[in-house]
Amino acid sequence: KAIVSSWELFKNEIGIPSAYLIGQEITPDNVTQNSIDLLAYDPDDSSLVVIELKRDKHKLHLLQALSYAAMVNRWDSDTLISKIQKDLNPDFDELVELISGNTINPDVRVILIAESYDPEVIITADWLSSSYSVDISAFAVSLHALDGQTFLSFDQRYPIKELDELYEARSQRKRKKTVTDDISWD
Repeated sequence: KAIVSSWELFKNEIGIPSAYLIGQEITPDNVTQNSIDLLAYDPDDSSLVVIELKRDKHKLHLLQALSYAAMVNRWDSDTLISKIQKDLNPDFDELVELISGNTINPDVRVILIAESYDPEVIITADWLSSSYSVDISAFAVSLHALDGQTFLSFDQRYPIKELDELYEARSQRKRKKTVTDDISWD
């Protein structure tokens, strides 16, 4: 619920700034009783983005998301438009216009969101990405409360951040620490 209600912030945080939310709990195919937690459309490359959410961790997280991606990769623009949940999308008319008549990119992106991951999920994501060019990202989510408000924070777990980025982040933390050494809680 927090992700859907703050979609604009969320999509920027996970690296899909131009994506539109199609809906939540979308049935990918009539042959399944399961549903996609969140489905988005990125007009930059006309691709669908399957976002699968889990509390804690689950070894079948990636398999579930991949099966949904396989089911929606053949959708046409009319099918996608029929799945848009108007109550979640204030830009409904704009989104329909972006999708209408366009060929939907069959390369569906997969984004996993969970509190933590079994190593097998990350290893498999890396194998699928490097060997088969499947676009997969994984983010760990944590929940924080402050003054009656709830906040989510996301930490990218896959693709693994480049070593240079880690060193840059470490040096920025050191610089910030030296600047604030003279500040106390009092």
